[in-house]
Amino acid sequence: MKLNLIKIFKVFAVVSLITFSLLPQDKGLSHLTREFENYISLYQKNLSIPSISAGIAANDKIIWTGAKGYTDIENFVPATTKSVYRIASISKSLTAIAILQLAEQKKISLDENALKYIPYYPTKKWKFTIRQLLNHTAGIRNYKLGEFDSKDNYPSVRDAISLIIRDSLEYEPGTKYLYTTLGYNLLAAIIETVSGMTYTDYMVKNIFIPSGMSSTFFEFQKDIIYYRAKGYTKNSYRKFQNAALADLSLKFAGGGVISTATDLLKFSIALLNGKLISQQWIDSIRVPAKLKNGISVGYGLGFSISSDNKGREYIYHTGSGTGFASQLLIYPKEKIAAVQLINCIDRNPGRPAMDLVRLYLQEVITPPLTPASDYLLTVTMNSGIDSAITALKALQLDSLSNIRINEDELILFGNDLLNIKKNGEAIILFKFVTSAFPEYFKGYIGLGEAYLKDGNKGLALRNFRQALRLNPKNNYVSDMIKKLEGG
Repeated sequence: MKLNLIKIFKVFAVVSLITFSLLPQDKGLSHLTREFENYISLYQKNLSIPSISAGIAANDKIIWTGAKGYTDIENFVPATTKSVYRIASISKSLTAIAILQLAEQKKISLDENALKYIPYYPTKKWKFTIRQLLNHTAGIRNYKLGEFDSKDNYPSVRDAISLIIRDSLEYEPGTKYLYTTLGYNLLAAIIETVSGMTYTDYMVKNIFIPSGMSSTFFEFQKDIIYYRAKGYTKNSYRKFQNAALADLSLKFAGGGVISTATDLLKFSIALLNGKLISQQWIDSIRVPAKLKNGISVGYGLGFSISSDNKGREYIYHTGSGTGFASQLLIYPKEKIAAVQLINCIDRNPGRPAMDLVRLYLQEVITPPLTPASDYLLTVTMNSGIDSAITALKALQLDSLSNIRINEDELILFGNDLLNIKKNGEAIILFKFVTSAFPEYFKGYIGLGEAYLKDGNKGLALRNFRQALRLNPKNNYVSDMIKKLEGG
C-alpha cells in the first residue's frame, strides 16, 4: 500500500512545476536555454552536489552546454563547460565503437573466439566471443574487494589483464549477464593486436580526433590535465568529503576516460552522423543481448537499451567512478543526445540528462527537489528530533514545498540517524512512520533495526514480525527473525 504522503507529494510536485517555469530569467538567453540553465541551477543547489556539467545536442548540433557549482570545493574553483570529469563506465561505449570499427573493416568477427587475438590469455573451460565481451555475457568477473579504487599502476593493457588472467570464468559464456569493467580490458587487448597500435593511441586516432574531442584523455595519474575536477562523496552526516584516491590504469577501456560534456556530445554527433561507424553497425548497437535460454537483457554492444515514457527508443550508458557520476543518452531516430557529469557519488541522483531531453521536447518534468532525508537530518542536528517531526508534519501540508518527500526518503532519514548512532532519535522517527502509515512494512523494518541497535531484542523481534505479516516474501526480515529467535 502506498503512503497517503505520496498523494500529497504529487500535489506539490505539480505546483512546483509552475514555480519552476517562473524562475528568474536572463533576458539574453532563449527560452529553451533559460529552461536548461534554470534546471541545472536548481539541480546543483537542491541536491547539494559540488558541481554539474551538462549539455544537449539535436540534429547534428550542440544546442546548449552549461555548468554550475565548484569542481574544487576547497579552492572555490567554479565549474565551467571546460571542466574535465571522470566519465567512468561511459568509457565502455567509446571502446565498443572502436571494436565495431574493426568489425566493419572485417578485421575481426564479433562471433569468433576472442582469445584468437589475445595469445597471452590462457585457455579457459569455455570459449567466449568478442560479442559476449561487449555485452557482458562472457563470464569474466568484475571487481574484487579493493580493486574498484585500486592505487596500483598498470603500465599496459597486458598488465591490467594480469589481474584476472588466472581466474576461472564465473559461468558458461552466453548463459548469464554479469556486468564487468575488467572484461573490457580484453577488448582493449584485441584492439592492440588487430591494429598494431596501443589501445590509447588507437582511441585517440580513431575515436577522439574524428569526433573532435579535444578535451578527452585517459587519466594517467601523474599527467597534468587542465580544468580537471576533483571527486567527492558524502559522509554519514551528509557532508562532503574527498573521494578515495584511485589509479584508473586498471580500467582504461571500461572506466578510465575523462572528458567534458561538450566532447561527449561531439562523440554522439559523430556516431549518429556515421563518421565513426556506418548505420548498419549503429543499428547493431541497439540489439539487446540474448542469452542461450532465449531471455534478452537490456544491454547491447557497449550501450544499455531502453525506451522513454513515450515509447521512444534510446541507448545510454551511466558511469559511477571514484567520486564521479555520469550519464550519456542518445536517441538514434530523433538524433538527440544529452549528457550529465557530476563530481560526487551520492544516492538518488535522478536523471538530469533525461530531464534535459524532455525539456527540449517540451514535456512537463518535475523540477529537482531537495531530498527530505537531508533536510530532516539537518533539522535534527540543529534543533533535535522533535523539531524534525514537526517539520515533517508541516511538509505533509505544504503544497508549495521544494522538498522531495516520499516513503523512501523517510527510510533514508531513519537510516541516517542509525548510521550516526542516534538510535533513540531513529526510534522516535520510525514510531511516527508506523503510526501514521500502519501498512507500510519498511517502517517496521526500520523500527526493528532501531530497537536492535538500541539493545532491545524483544521489541526488535515484534516489529520484524509485523513487517513479515505485511510482506511475507521478504527474505531479509525472515532471516532477521530466525536470527533473533535462535539467539
